[in-house]
Amino acid sequence: MKAPKLLFLALTIIAASAGIATAQVTADIRPGVPRQTTKIDAEQDNDLINEIFSPITERLNLTAAQKFRIANIATDTMLQAEPLFRELADLDGQLSEAAFTGRLEESTIRQVSEKQGALMSEIISMKVRAKMSFYRLLTAEQRAVVADQLRSLGAEGSLGSISN
Repeated sequence: MKAPKLLFLALTIIAASAGIATAQVTADIRPGVPRQTTKIDAEQDNDLINEIFSPITERLNLTAAQKFRIANIATDTMLQAEPLFRELADLDGQLSEAAFTGRLEESTIRQVSEKQGALMSEIISMKVRAKMSFYRLLTAEQRAVVADQLRSLGAEGSLGSISN
């Protein structure tokens, strides 16, 4: 994957997680216990859904239950990815500090780059697993809408934040 796409992915997840983390602080979510939603939670869920499925969100006509579950999957994925992004930032800081102090060696570059690559691989895997979970929640008709959109965009296109 190209570096600009990886940077965009990272920034998208971080930006989305910043707004969602606030909702998580106020929401007490326990497995098997449905949360009570407020108007603010629903608006945040809708914003997240629009970010994920843009430009076809309206055509999907998602049910409230689908929106809720998709928002929970996305939120959970972003929260799980946060420590990985912090570690990436720490590693990048180590490289920058070493480079600007003249203490950077090829072996260090290779070692830190490999760590960063492994972290990015895990983040990408998490994103793909989330997409698979989204897909499982869609009806056959909704899946057809997504497939049609992806076909029309081709290799260069993008479908909200669910594209690579």
